[in-house]
Amino acid sequence: MRPEFGPYSLLGPVARHRCKRAGMVASLAVIVAAGVISPAAAAARSVTDRVQAELPSPGGKCKPGHHKPDHHAPRAIEAGGKDKCKGPTGPTGPKGPKGPKGPKGDHGVTGATGPTGPTGATGATGADGADGIDGIDGATGATGADGVDGVDGATGATGATGATGATGATGATGATGATGADGIDGVDGATGATGATGTNGVDGATGPTGATGATGATGPCSDIDASQDSNAFELRVALTGGVTYAGIHDLRGVTPRPFLWTDLSTHPNYPAGGLDPDGRDVGFVCGAAVNGHSANAGNPIKFDVMTTTGQVWETTCVAVGVTNPASLNCNDANGLPNPWTKVTLQPLVGAINGGS
Repeated sequence: MRPEFGPYSLLGPVARHRCKRAGMVASLAVIVAAGVISPAAAAARSVTDRVQAELPSPGGKCKPGHHKPDHHAPRAIEAGGKDKCKGPTGPTGPKGPKGPKGPKGDHGVTGATGPTGPTGATGATGADGADGIDGIDGATGATGADGVDGVDGATGATGATGATGATGATGATGATGATGADGIDGVDGATGATGATGTNGVDGATGPTGATGATGATGPCSDIDASQDSNAFELRVALTGGVTYAGIHDLRGVTPRPFLWTDLSTHPNYPAGGLDPDGRDVGFVCGAAVNGHSANAGNPIKFDVMTTTGQVWETTCVAVGVTNPASLNCNDANGLPNPWTKVTLQPLVGAINGGS
C-alpha cells in the first residue's frame, strides 16, 4: 500500500488517481489566486508531490506492484486497520519561504467577433389592446413670442425656354380664274348744243345791323377851371389824360407859395367806362369844374366832371387853412377817400328844370 493514501476508497485505482489529481489542481488554483505562492512554485510542488506519491517509502516492505487492488477488502481495513505494506510516517519537513509574487500576465488578444446570427422570424402581431381613457386636457400654454423672420430664399433659376412648335403646313393656293376678254370701245357721241343764258336772280334782302362796337379809348380831353372866394387861397381843377386833379394855392404872405394837387381819379366810382347803377353807359371824363362858393365858411368844395356820354359826376374836399401852406382834405371822417357820385337828374335834351 502507498503511504500517501489514507483510508481506502470504494473507487478503483484509476478513478481514485483521477480524483486526487483533480483535487490537487483545484487546490493549486485557489492558492495561486490567493497570491500565496507563484504559479511556478505551485507547478514545481505539484510535480514533487506526484513523485513522492509514486515512489515507495525507504525501508518499506512493499515494492511496486506488490499489491493488487482489492476491491473487496474488509470494511475494517478501509476504516483504519493496519496494513503490512504501510511504512512509518516521516517527520514533517520545514515550511519553505513564501515565493515572490509573479508579474501580472499580459492580456490575451481579443478574439475576433463571431458572425451575426440570422435574424429570427418575426413573431405574430399581438391583438390591439383596449383604448385607454382620454386624459384631462392640460391648460393652454402661453403663446410664444413670434420667431424672427427667416432669410428670404434665393430666387430660383429661370426655367429653360420650351422648344418652338413646328410650323403648320401652308394651305394649297386656289386656282386663278381665267381673265375675261377686253370689251370693244364704243363710238364717241356728238357734242351737244350750247344752252341759253339764264335770267339774273332777285337780289337778297339786306341783313340786320350789327351790334354796336365797344367804346374806344378816351380821346385827348383836357380841361381846367378856377375859383377864389377867399383872400387866403385859390382853387383849381385840371383834367388831362383821363385823370382829374384838385388844386389849392395858398396866398398868404409875401413869398409866393406852390400849388398843391390831389389826384381825384383814385377815389371810388371815378367814371371810367362801363355801366352805371341804372345800366347806362358811363363813358369817360372829358370836362371838369370847381365850385368854391362855400369855402370861406369851411363847407365842402365841390369838384364836378362830365363824361363823353353826357353824365355829370361829383366829389367833395375841404380846405384846411390852419396848415402852412393851406391844403385840401378829400377824405371822409374815417380817413377814406370820398367816392364819386352821379348827380341826381342828368342833363336831358329839351328839359326845363328837369333831367333824366
